[in-house]
Amino acid sequence: MSKLKFPQNGLGRPRIPYLREAASTEARSCGTIGNGHIPYSLAYNFLSKAYQKNLSYKKYVHSFAGVGHLNLIKLCRVPGEKQDIKFFYEIETIETFAGKSAEYFGYSYGFISLVYEQTGYRIADIQQITEDFLCAPYHGWDHDGESIIDVKYGGWCKLVQKRYPTIKNSYLKSIYFLGNDGADYCFIFITLTNGTDIEIAQFRREGADKWKKVNIKPEEQCT
Repeated sequence: MSKLKFPQNGLGRPRIPYLREAASTEARSCGTIGNGHIPYSLAYNFLSKAYQKNLSYKKYVHSFAGVGHLNLIKLCRVPGEKQDIKFFYEIETIETFAGKSAEYFGYSYGFISLVYEQTGYRIADIQQITEDFLCAPYHGWDHDGESIIDVKYGGWCKLVQKRYPTIKNSYLKSIYFLGNDGADYCFIFITLTNGTDIEIAQFRREGADKWKKVNIKPEEQCT
């Protein structure tokens, strides 16, 4: 069975706002951290015109309130059609507790969608989800990619005939299986810092045909 190849990032690679040295921690008494608010204006220009209409610069800066440092941990283009440019990301932040002289490390992940405008690619949408470090260490079946395939696509959808050994490449996890319909399937997951596997793409292939992206929703179609 031929394996699925990821597309190269190429021109679709987003110019992620370089906010590592940006800080918005006025409540702390340690003075200016990094470059303060200076990077925000540059980062705001990476947003599409439509995005900026729905999010003023003032609200954009306020969304970083309490964040003193931001580190990009993972960045991977979601495989799919050339015109559908989407990236998965994970970030680590150092943030302040409201009303307390203390800080904590926070982790978030999500997807970034790009759109091409006259001057190049811009960010059309950003999804951000806070990671769970309390329940995730106990790893219920829905935290594990292989178990998700077995339960949702096998038990619920009755689709899995045989699951093949998982292929891991750094934080990427490719899970292949033979479907009861005779087709091959490949599901792509990314493993977060907290150990949770997040599904980012699904592909189906019949015989010698090319892999085609699909969108099977077990919660809606199989329960």
